[in-house]
Amino acid sequence: MKLSRVFVPFAAALLCVASVAPAQDASPEHLREAMRSMVAKARDRVYPCLVNISVITVSYYGGKETKGGSTGSGTILSPEGYVLTNQHVVNDGRKFRVTLADKRELPATLVGEDVLTDLAVLKIDISKLNPGEVLPHADFGESGKLVVGDTVMAMGSPLALSRSVTLGIVSNTDRVFTADSGDDVEELAFERGRTGLFTSWIQHDAAINPGNSGGPLVDLDGRVVGVNAIKIGSSGIGLAIPQSLAQPVYESLIKNGEVARSSIGVALKSIKRSDYKEGVIVNSVVKNSPADKAGLKAGDLITAMDGKAVTVRFPEEVPPFARQIAEKKVGSVVTFEYRRGDQTGKAEITTEKMLKETGDEASLRLWGVTVREITEKLARDLQLDDANGAFVTSIRSGSPAEVAEPQIMPGDIIREVDGQPVKTMAAAVEAYKAIMSKDPIPEFLLVGFDRQGKSFVTIIKPRPDKKEDPPREVAKSWIGIATQVVLKDLAEKLGDKSWLGFRITRVYPGTVAAKSDLKVGDIIVALNGDKFAPRTAQEAGALNRKIRALPTAQPAKITVIREGKTVEVSVDLERSRITREEALKDDNKDFELSVRELTFFDRDESRWGDDVSGVLVENCERAGWAGLAGVNAGDLIQHIGSDEIKDIPSYRKAMEKIAKEQPAKVTFVVLRGTRTYFLFAEPDWKPITKKEEEKKADGK
Repeated sequence: MKLSRVFVPFAAALLCVASVAPAQDASPEHLREAMRSMVAKARDRVYPCLVNISVITVSYYGGKETKGGSTGSGTILSPEGYVLTNQHVVNDGRKFRVTLADKRELPATLVGEDVLTDLAVLKIDISKLNPGEVLPHADFGESGKLVVGDTVMAMGSPLALSRSVTLGIVSNTDRVFTADSGDDVEELAFERGRTGLFTSWIQHDAAINPGNSGGPLVDLDGRVVGVNAIKIGSSGIGLAIPQSLAQPVYESLIKNGEVARSSIGVALKSIKRSDYKEGVIVNSVVKNSPADKAGLKAGDLITAMDGKAVTVRFPEEVPPFARQIAEKKVGSVVTFEYRRGDQTGKAEITTEKMLKETGDEASLRLWGVTVREITEKLARDLQLDDANGAFVTSIRSGSPAEVAEPQIMPGDIIREVDGQPVKTMAAAVEAYKAIMSKDPIPEFLLVGFDRQGKSFVTIIKPRPDKKEDPPREVAKSWIGIATQVVLKDLAEKLGDKSWLGFRITRVYPGTVAAKSDLKVGDIIVALNGDKFAPRTAQEAGALNRKIRALPTAQPAKITVIREGKTVEVSVDLERSRITREEALKDDNKDFELSVRELTFFDRDESRWGDDVSGVLVENCERAGWAGLAGVNAGDLIQHIGSDEIKDIPSYRKAMEKIAKEQPAKVTFVVLRGTRTYFLFAEPDWKPITKKEEEKKADGK
């Protein structure tokens, strides 16, 4: 018996080890050490090859491009740096980094992805390694040799934490998902379409969690026998894509950037609940597919393929048979023998290339439109006459596309822009770029689109409204204090229910008020002899309103209650300070960063003196270039690169300089509380589509 075939419960595993050990060494202590040694040896063969994968994603919804992030696991399987992982880990990815076992982070590119099996391959940039360094890499095992009860290890980076290993057993070697009836194989659906179409999963109980996706399932020989992909609820059951499926996909993605498969356009069903003793049932036939053109119909019973008898008794046998068809060379002729009622027939079907599930997406940002490539499959699903145009996936509320009459809506197909035909999504993007680069941008634009077979034209206004700084209020009178309203119940608790007014909570340093006799805790009950009698919390602004109505640079007589006594305080009024609402603001789309000027009140709350300058971050997208560098809302940006940031004009000047020079790295120096941080952003100035990434990886 091979040592890799270890069964549980643990006592059985020890018996297995004992069967290959001398009798005199069969003590429990020795058996435990032997088992531990076996696991450690297998672990050490793969553990150094584990990587944590960090992905910057770009998705399209709400009429705009939205950046995000995800993490997962992967396995280095070659010294060239090829990493096998799940497709759902890299889905919508535009930028990839992997963390090696020694904590180094290296950039990676997407070599290819295969939605139908939920597999993808990345390539680490090995030029960043030390001279002469070779990456550790794992080897594939043979998933076909696994049996129920075999001990396996799941490796990865669960919950984006450090690498981990868990131990369990194989509980099913050919798990499939079935619909409620239990007869039909149910296809799982991740973000970019169907998956699991050809997969008989390895089910096991080695614990996996989010973040383990893409990590290896390892046998006790230290070889990769599967790729962990799914955890089923809180049951503790994990599913892995078997090596027998993963390895050919891995090799095809490296060689061709894709997995070319044949299709005849049918869905299949096992004969489990039928009266048939042989064959496989044609569950449905896609209109105008090769099977449809050859005369196959739903309900037919396929009994042979290329002269070999076919029998699919159970749902678990559907994926392997579907793979046999898919693995035929595209364009090959396959002969099917079938029964239809009491008649028999033969169909010679020329396979076609399996259609791409979904196409690339893009954003026409200032128009508020996101569009998708119309693939042949999408055209067939929508029963379109052709694949021309750009499919509208979403519209931003209040955008030019939405306020147009008639408005553009999700599901529309853009066919024409500015009098020019739009044949592809890429053509729509190029038309958008050309129009928005004009000086001036046209005020009106004609767009033609189809909606449910009807042809429409509409006019949109592509020219964005000019952003203006918020209006400044005319400076009015102000006293440098902060207050809280004192109502009847609070006044009574403070000493007398007649002490209605405004309690001073802060006297701002550096103001005229700070030089006066006003103190924190004073209750202002009158201003220039006019008594206050607030009854609700909504009257909290009454004091400020009265002060603002007074002439500037004149003294005001304030009556306060202090320690139970009435005190008169004279305070010279000064000019009001700029509020946060009036502050100058800037919204930078490149770094997805919103800032505003620093106000007097910001300085006071953060205890920053007059010598502190910069712009305050109001909002920062988590997965934007500034957010990825670590910039947070509330940070005070003081330097960008070599430029000191004192105010909004200096900030705008620095950002315009960066946009023009497009450096690979931008340094932000921010003040966060009392600490200074140096943060490094790595902007991607020329985002590319997945197609272009694949070409780049192939050296085309």
